[in-house]
Amino acid sequence: MMTMKHLFTLLLLCSLSTTTILAQNYKQEFEKLCEQGDTIKQKKLLEKWEKGRPNDAELYIAYFNFYVSRSKTEIVTKVPHPDADKKPKAKKQAGYTSEIGYRAEPLGRGFKYINAGIAKYPDRLDMRFGKVYMLGETYKYAALTQELVNVLNYSTTIENKWKWTDNKPLEKPEEFMLSAIQEYVATIYNSGKSQADNMKEIAETVLKYYPKHVESLSDLGIVYTMKGDLNMALRYFLKATAIEPKDFIVLNNIANIYNKKKDTTNAVKYYEQALKYGDTEAKELANKELKRLNRKPAEKTNTAAKAKTTAPAKKTAATSTNKKAPKKKS
Repeated sequence: MMTMKHLFTLLLLCSLSTTTILAQNYKQEFEKLCEQGDTIKQKKLLEKWEKGRPNDAELYIAYFNFYVSRSKTEIVTKVPHPDADKKPKAKKQAGYTSEIGYRAEPLGRGFKYINAGIAKYPDRLDMRFGKVYMLGETYKYAALTQELVNVLNYSTTIENKWKWTDNKPLEKPEEFMLSAIQEYVATIYNSGKSQADNMKEIAETVLKYYPKHVESLSDLGIVYTMKGDLNMALRYFLKATAIEPKDFIVLNNIANIYNKKKDTTNAVKYYEQALKYGDTEAKELANKELKRLNRKPAEKTNTAAKAKTTAPAKKTAATSTNKKAPKKKS
């Protein structure tokens, strides 16, 4: 015999099931409309979705993606012919380049929605990384840095128990988060020396919680190399290699630092290790430097190195709210 308690439980379960199905239907329909490029129907669906499921986490992501898409614009730039100053006819042979830009007003609306989503669902890492990705796309590196610091601080609060799409727990959340952050650090690095302080803040925050994180120790070594402080750079690179002796990126950077310090003996030592453990590219670079150093007379090896600091290693990372979380291995 079914009691009132059993009936109430059954009704509750049915209600939750129906709600989940409705939410999934909205999301699937929106994704289908995005593929079709029908922005009018997308907007109508979002309004319907908001009325029916105003607190659905996926709604905030859908709105964010909608306005990001609406904000995209192509920026065309005229490029003069390289011989325009020498040859009059060349002035008429200018070329054009184009790149994707973002209009401020719709993009601002998108950020408004994703910020509201993060405020309501602070453990949704896909929302946070979606925002970080767009900050990078629009070259707002100071804001990007602060968002990554926020992620690291909050991760400790929730013991790395991050969720992803559809509120599903993220597999290997700590590993995934740190890998993604390293990807963004590499993006910042590629923008130039002016971003050294942002790299430094991110790396120091990572090390605050994960003191043996080799990539962040290496990042600090790169930061100090960019600033011209070779002693501090070497200090962090040596800390990194003490933890991971076979990391050829770190080994190569140590060799480069010794090379710049005109310490040929140690430069050769670490280039040889980079040659031993490196990938094809690293082996080629190390071999080139070893040949250059070894053919010098011993008493004339104090020439400044020409080798460049190796950039932060890029690893697979989430770069937008559409990025899939890693799958659980069977």
